[in-house]
Amino acid sequence: MHVRTRIAMGAFIAALLLPVSACGGGAQEVPFPTVAPFPPKLEKRIHEIRDRVSKMRGLPPYEGVIEGIVSPEALKQYGSDQIKQLSKEEQTDLEAYDVVLTTLGLIGPAVDLEKVLSEEYTGLIAGLYLIEENRLVLVGEGNREISIQDELTLAHEYVHSFQDGTHDIEAIRKDYQGGNLEEDGYSQYSATIDCLIEGDAELAEELYAVEVFGKDWRKKLGAERKAAGADEPSSDLPEFLLRDFTFNYSECPKFVRQLYDDGGWKAVDAAYADPPATTEQVLNVAKYKSSELANTRAPKDLTELLDGWKLLDSSQFGMYDVFNYALTLAKDNKAASAAAHGWGSGWSTLYRDEADPERIVVQLSFGWDSGDDLLEFLIVYSGILDGLKAKVKVVDEEGNARWTAPGQFGIIAIDPDLARAEIRIASHKDALKLATSDLEAFN
Repeated sequence: MHVRTRIAMGAFIAALLLPVSACGGGAQEVPFPTVAPFPPKLEKRIHEIRDRVSKMRGLPPYEGVIEGIVSPEALKQYGSDQIKQLSKEEQTDLEAYDVVLTTLGLIGPAVDLEKVLSEEYTGLIAGLYLIEENRLVLVGEGNREISIQDELTLAHEYVHSFQDGTHDIEAIRKDYQGGNLEEDGYSQYSATIDCLIEGDAELAEELYAVEVFGKDWRKKLGAERKAAGADEPSSDLPEFLLRDFTFNYSECPKFVRQLYDDGGWKAVDAAYADPPATTEQVLNVAKYKSSELANTRAPKDLTELLDGWKLLDSSQFGMYDVFNYALTLAKDNKAASAAAHGWGSGWSTLYRDEADPERIVVQLSFGWDSGDDLLEFLIVYSGILDGLKAKVKVVDEEGNARWTAPGQFGIIAIDPDLARAEIRIASHKDALKLATSDLEAFN
């Protein structure tokens, strides 16, 4: 996917409906808007762009692609319709996700998550490639000349089609995301496959821009926008969500660039048969080359303690997630980097009361490579609690602690021997009591 700003939003469906995707889909699928074929006067020019980026990237055009244009209004309506078609249960789950992010302090209470998911993301999208449909889409109107922005968008999306035709992206996703390593918690292919795909297309787009428009292509793009009276791209998305979706377009191109610098596009293509397994491997290519995996399985399921509650979601929490989480709360890049240093593995597990979506429990399970790495995180987290104006009580000599802060009740259980920590946070005091009844230190 390509967006109007240089910071982008991740894979299309995930970007549009991240929490909803965990709910299992609505009663009926919303059809994608009708895509108008490229006008004949533009098609020749567009295919010249396709053929040039194909030659540069070293992958053949994918002849099975359906391509065309969709209006921004139709795309935004598509986002709204996806929200509207959710079942009552899914709507309730979405409300619970909103409470989770607010309780954790990752978004403000005034943020309308439904609006964010249905409008904010779609308003940024300039183009996309729908893998399941082999469909390449340029967002805009057909009665115009191809701009620099359009050309770069098309270059990016055509690379996705080349990837699909050569490597079969959907098959790669199924093979890796459905494997035992993912299920047992040793990998994060659910995030890193798309990271590789988008990082590849982003790097190819940048190299194409330099080849076609010169090293000052960003200046020329800015001048084009100014001449057209267009505002510089911006976003009102909460910083936590923005950074989460930015990952594929900020860190992933750096990872792919290192592969490219080592061995050209041949090395990048080889990564589709051996994709990075964790976000730690993406952030540290040495970890990728040594095939270092995550080191712990999924945490204990708390539903046996939470009678009448629902397991809302359980997913990997990687090194980048720790950084983003800590940066959002600590507001300190250096501290966030220290908190994520030496990352081993982790999980984020969410629960909601079946009868009341306002009642939630969040279980964050973290593991580091060493006790020193754990200590660095604890120092940063202590600062985070100070910033939340939390009243903290250390309950034993191991450092296990509980706290109360505006809008949340929490505990942290520490295993210094295994360099692990588990944080459990609830929206209500009685919910935390239920969720910690298995921990002797808190009873």
